[in-house]
Amino acid sequence: MNILVVNDDGISSENLLSLLAILKQFGTVYACVPNGERSGNSHSTRKYEILEENFFKSDKGENIYTHTGTASDSVRFFLKFVTKEVDLVISGVNAGFNLGQDIVYSGTVGAALEANMRGIPSIALSARKHGKNFWPILPEVLSKFIHEFDWKGATCLNINFPDQQDLSDAEYRFTCVAQMPRPSSGDNDFNLCRNEGYITVTPLRVDLTDHEILKEYTTE
Repeated sequence: MNILVVNDDGISSENLLSLLAILKQFGTVYACVPNGERSGNSHSTRKYEILEENFFKSDKGENIYTHTGTASDSVRFFLKFVTKEVDLVISGVNAGFNLGQDIVYSGTVGAALEANMRGIPSIALSARKHGKNFWPILPEVLSKFIHEFDWKGATCLNINFPDQQDLSDAEYRFTCVAQMPRPSSGDNDFNLCRNEGYITVTPLRVDLTDHEILKEYTTE
């Protein structure tokens, strides 16, 4: 299995090398990340700058590359200049939650969705900024979703880790994206992660269609 790690925190992310070390047990691991922080850049691209002159081999380790583009450009650069043989993209681990409407602005989620658009399964990982509580359970989480999840084509999963110090007994909840800012109740990613302490998992896809309204104007 070829696994590509991308992020929006850049080549200096404190989480990058630790994540790569964990992922090596699952296959051949690569990283392709921006040369600086690109947080909040959503799914933007500098598509006309995806050139070999803007793509570099990093001195941080084997199979690590960097570039001048956005988080989602990481996928584009890698597929163009290294290999198209990628089985899974892992985006993160982001320094900050990506829950509710914030995912619209997230470069971490944007990069995962870029993989999704190109037919590659992907996982976006996020936790509190400077959080460390997820590291002890991260190998188990990755193993669970790499080996046990029923991947249906190019699924994109948005996973967030809650705040409590010990996550060894934390439960998983598949749930939807919160549709209002910081809800204090309900079956949604923000409430379940931030208020109730679940590891939340939300399947995402690039589809901006309002299907309910569309039904009203579509004939049988």
